[in-house]
Amino acid sequence: MAEHYVWIKHFHMGMAYLTIMLFVLRGLYRLTAGERVSLKLRKLTDRVSYGVDTLLLLMGVLLLVILQLNPVTTAWLSSKLGFLVAYVILGVFAFRNRLSLSVRWLCFALAIGCWVLMFLTAKKHLPLWMW
Repeated sequence: MAEHYVWIKHFHMGMAYLTIMLFVLRGLYRLTAGERVSLKLRKLTDRVSYGVDTLLLLMGVLLLVILQLNPVTTAWLSSKLGFLVAYVILGVFAFRNRLSLSVRWLCFALAIGCWVLMFLTAKKHLPLWMW
């Protein structure tokens, strides 16, 4: 499997770019269209996003196995996974219709910020507190 490292790494990076593009497009559409969001379109975009995120996670786990990295003992990886959890939680809140529009916009912006921090942490291989 190690012989496929470069391909897996680039696929993972491509999925990371694709997931943030989908998130931004979905967020802008849902937050600006309000109640006029087509249920069919919402289900389709959600399923595509779930598929991309599943592939992204699978490639990430493969990279961990190939590189024999342990998130508990690797500080930058722990930091990246912390940003991932925050990104997912904020993303869920950004798409909740029960919350006010201003709170949803705030969660949307904070989720994008978490993605950027996650990306920079992975690129630098340093946890946030060591930048």
